[in-house]
Order: sequence, then C-alpha cells, then structure tokens
Amino acid sequence: MIRTTEDPVTRMAKLLALLHYSMSKEIMVALGEERGQQVILAAIKRFAEARLKSMAEEARERGLDPKSFDTYQKVRDMPGTGWERDPNNPQKVIFCPMDSVWAEYGEEGRKLGYLYCSIDHVLYDGFNADLERPSCRALGDDCCEFHPLPRK
Repeated sequence: MIRTTEDPVTRMAKLLALLHYSMSKEIMVALGEERGQQVILAAIKRFAEARLKSMAEEARERGLDPKSFDTYQKVRDMPGTGWERDPNNPQKVIFCPMDSVWAEYGEEGRKLGYLYCSIDHVLYDGFNADLERPSCRALGDDCCEFHPLPRK
C-alpha cells in the first residue's frame, strides 16, 4: 500500500513499482509470456541506458571518470532512503519498497517485479562492474544481496 504519510522517496519507489507492474501485466496480456518478457526487458534496458547517460553526463561535469565503479556511488540517481539494509551486512537489503508493492500481487507481481530488478545488472555494467546477486526479494528470498565486482 502507498500512503501519503510515507517518506517521499519510499512513495515514489512504490509508485514506480506499481507503474512497472501495471504496464508489465498489460504487455504480457497483449503479447503473451515469451514475447512480453522480451519487450519488458528491452524497455528496462532502454530505461537503464537513459539513466546511465544522465549519470555519465553528471560525472563528466564533476570531473569524474564516467566509467569508473567508484563514480557510481557519487552520481547514483536513485536515492537509498526507503530501502533498509541489514545493519550487520550493508550488502543485504532487507526491505525494498518496490518489492513490497509487487508482493501485494502475489507470485505474478513478484515475477514481473523481478524483470525490473534486471536494471541493476545494466547499471553496474555501465560503471564497469559485474553484479552478483545471490538472493533477491522478488524471487521470494528474505533479502537482496548486492556483490559488485569492479572490472580492472
């Protein structure tokens, strides 16, 4: 549920998740599962590439290497508030506002939400890193783990 009393970043993340779910569901209905999934993943990739372009421009404006993994945290466009991390392991996200929306729609919601999660791999790749994610809340795991592996 989305409530006006929530932190604005959390609300916006939830609204983005609801938009993704709603559009993805309609795409799947219109195109079928296989073609629908291809179209959704292509759209997510295009969205990620637009974000990467914007972050690279900001990096250049700030005199930072737009391909360096170290730059990613400095120009990352998605705020980290609203997501809760394990206090003993900051690589583990124990609450994701987007997943909380997808979970409301059960297995279908999480399946479609997981397609959105592919964006992280594109973003890390754009900053010269591979992402290992051994667990993901959208897959029903209790956390999302992020293990970026910067390339040399």
